[in-house]
Amino acid sequence: MNYAFFRQLLDLAETFEAQHPTGQPDDMAAFAAWLHARTAAPPDATPVTRSAAKPGEFDESVISKLITFMYRYARSYLRLALEGSPLITSDDFAYLATVFGHQPLSKTEVIERNIHEKPTGTEIIKRLLKQGLIAEHAHETDGRRKLLTLTDSGRQVLFQLFGRMSQVAYMVAGNLEAAERRQLLYLLLKLDHFHHNIFAHDRSTTFEELIQSRFPDLPTGNKPPGQ
Repeated sequence: MNYAFFRQLLDLAETFEAQHPTGQPDDMAAFAAWLHARTAAPPDATPVTRSAAKPGEFDESVISKLITFMYRYARSYLRLALEGSPLITSDDFAYLATVFGHQPLSKTEVIERNIHEKPTGTEIIKRLLKQGLIAEHAHETDGRRKLLTLTDSGRQVLFQLFGRMSQVAYMVAGNLEAAERRQLLYLLLKLDHFHHNIFAHDRSTTFEELIQSRFPDLPTGNKPPGQ
């Protein structure tokens, strides 16, 4: 029996448990996804790329660039999917879906669930209110708060678009195989957990404060890491 393999597996299980102190270390599906993310793409794997790396690019800058590109690809599909509907942007759909799934919600709760700054979220809510797709009601015990609910018109628009938006989701996943999708989902959830904590709790007012409070180990200077 290959005991070295089992020792390696135990070491990996301990690492997984240490990285997920508040999670469920006995969740086999989560452990499998984590292990797959660590082992599926070897460092020397041949990358799939449209163009050669540019001078000064490094892994982290390419990750940031590609996440931005993915958002733009998705936005172009969503724009076509929303044609013929009263919704202007995919954010309008996201706000309707958020209210539908959790109503009644305060304006602040809707905005925070969609990871928006308050001015941006407020404009979206104003637009949906003006269109009669959501309605606001006084809070039962707090007269200063208004709660949002979906109107019949909003529900109708939302349900008419569910099919198209589901199709967009599959379009964005593109040519990834099932295992690759699970791997990507695991990595994105890990990143979301990290960044959402900053979004929800950090009160830095300048870039320098943000670095000092949340990213103290970032490289300094104008050169990319490793140069």
